[in-house]
Amino acid sequence: MPAFDKRISDFEKANTQVLGISTDSPFSHDNWAKSVGISHYPLLSDMHRSVAKDYGVHMADMNINSRATFIVDKTGKVRYAEKHGKGELPDPDKILGEVKKLS
Repeated sequence: MPAFDKRISDFEKANTQVLGISTDSPFSHDNWAKSVGISHYPLLSDMHRSVAKDYGVHMADMNINSRATFIVDKTGKVRYAEKHGKGELPDPDKILGEVKKLS
């Protein structure tokens, strides 16, 4: 998300690593990141949907995933989760606020 890329220094100050994960291929991620100007955090490919299934956002009947945001602590425990509706984007300010509440 470009909005997170613009706020990356705020997340880094909060000792937080931002990652983007989708079921698109690495090639697709590279092209998309270049087209929207994402360069400050990694985009990971979940083409086999294993991460989406593990985090409960895979919709098997359509073989698609819900858009969601997770805050995971250093031990791997999900500390915050928010699902987003079609066309909705996560709010970096809200997510940063949740990160700060947990620190």
